[in-house]
Amino acid sequence: MNQLIREDHSGERLQHEIDKILLRASVVTGQFMGLISLLFFEAIDDRPEPKVAWFSFGMAFLFTMLIWMFNIYINNRRGLSFVYQFINPDYEFIIRVLICLLISEGMIRIWTVLDVFYQMENTGTSNFPAVLQVRGLLIVAFSLLTTWGIEKALAQQQAMGLITRLKEENFQAKYEVLKQQINPHFLFNSLNILKGMIRTGNEDAEEYLIKLADVYRYILQSNAKQDVAMSDELLLLESYHFMLKNRFRDAIDLTITLSPETRRSVLPPLTFQMLMENCVKHNVLTQSRKLYVSVTEQDGIVAFRNNLQLKQSLQSSTHVGLENLTRRYEHLCGTPLRIEQDEQFFTVYLPIIPPDHDRAYS
Repeated sequence: MNQLIREDHSGERLQHEIDKILLRASVVTGQFMGLISLLFFEAIDDRPEPKVAWFSFGMAFLFTMLIWMFNIYINNRRGLSFVYQFINPDYEFIIRVLICLLISEGMIRIWTVLDVFYQMENTGTSNFPAVLQVRGLLIVAFSLLTTWGIEKALAQQQAMGLITRLKEENFQAKYEVLKQQINPHFLFNSLNILKGMIRTGNEDAEEYLIKLADVYRYILQSNAKQDVAMSDELLLLESYHFMLKNRFRDAIDLTITLSPETRRSVLPPLTFQMLMENCVKHNVLTQSRKLYVSVTEQDGIVAFRNNLQLKQSLQSSTHVGLENLTRRYEHLCGTPLRIEQDEQFFTVYLPIIPPDHDRAYS
């Protein structure tokens, strides 16, 4: 409901801005047509005088302004809704032309009567009304074509805005699905670790539970976000590393070497947690075979690397988590992850996303 109200207000503001643009255009056009009328009658008038010049300019300016105001505020579906609601949109422009011509004809007759009554302009020809008709038709044609073109451009802009909004909603829906795949997975794994610590009587179980609460609070807070600051993600990674160390003792080591500028960048929520969880899931961790994890940067890319000591039963893993993270990066910045693996290391290269990045990818 609130979204619809905001869109209505946005549409009203946009229409108001368009009306102001048309109003300014009418003033400029009125001045232009007044000058054209002035030059025209100064050239052919039998007795050019200052008062005749001002009359010619003023009448052309007034006529132009009235025609523009009529087309902007009245001669459309907003002003004459009782007429245009029965008109097929394909014939709307023709009807607008006919209505405008009828109004302009009445205004031109008034113009002619005033001109003749005050004996202002004298072209030396008996066909003076025809001259006014030609001048009036030029003004009408220019006004109609300009207002119609601007309104069509406005309609196209509104259609493009609707398409963009639908794309953003589709992107957000897909992104929410991707995030929901992460949260339960992490919670279940953490509870399994906590269960193991309690079962073995680990004295750090209580502190582990506190850390788990802190970590999951962060997960809930970031759930509504498309991106989070890397500095916050690093704090989460350190807390998660603490939890893992209490489970595996000294079998896992974490090193973070990032510049302050890189720490101010953004990334999808729970990126580092998922990568760390992936390391633990697929590699052997023992006192004799420690897992070394490093987060460094090189050539504008963050490298998340661990030494490779795969569990035999998981060598053919489908890497669903990495595919999920890859899609989240593509949605967020349009650039996928890059993954490299050799006999010694497994490395995930993360694009560095500036805080003011464009979120319009889908």
